[in-house]
Amino acid sequence: MAMIETSLEEIVRESRREGFLTKIGGPQFLAAQVFTILATILGVYLAGYVGFQRTLEYDRYTKAQQRSDLVIGIREELKQNIALLRKFNERLPAEAGTGLTGNEWPRLRLFVWQAAGRSSGAFDLPPQLLTDLQAFYEDIGDMLSDTEARQSFRGLTSSNIYFRTQYKQQLTAKLAYAEQTIVPLLEKTAAESEQLVSKYAQPEPAAK
Repeated sequence: MAMIETSLEEIVRESRREGFLTKIGGPQFLAAQVFTILATILGVYLAGYVGFQRTLEYDRYTKAQQRSDLVIGIREELKQNIALLRKFNERLPAEAGTGLTGNEWPRLRLFVWQAAGRSSGAFDLPPQLLTDLQAFYEDIGDMLSDTEARQSFRGLTSSNIYFRTQYKQQLTAKLAYAEQTIVPLLEKTAAESEQLVSKYAQPEPAAK
């Protein structure tokens, strides 16, 4: 009798379970719901991953563009300063001629270079380039602010001919170094930066 009652209870429980499954749509419905949830989770993950990749690519593109603009700006500013100093050096009297007043001494254009010093993007440039540029501008700045040089080129005397000659030769050498070493390095860095910008600007090919 006890066994019959146990069997009846199991049959009732099984019937209730089957009735519940039937009400909610059966096992297939449950499986479909599980797959739907998993697909939703996977879809959210993939969307987030794609969004992250696009943000990362855009950040790389922005940094590459900023680096390219910085290098080109530094290059053009340096070329302008070299041309300015070339003309100034031609006017410096070594042995004869009219002296120069203080107002005729040039002032370097350093807007881009000074802005680069306040930008973290400067550290993306080749160390040798930064070192050479810093040394060049500091040396030229010292030469242009040299009180003895200004006095010597204002009052032309036989006693300061040697100093003036040495000054012109030193300025000529520094300008030649800038033109033959720093400018080509800037040209190379600018070309590499532009290639990097083009790389990040091109959309990725669609998956087949």
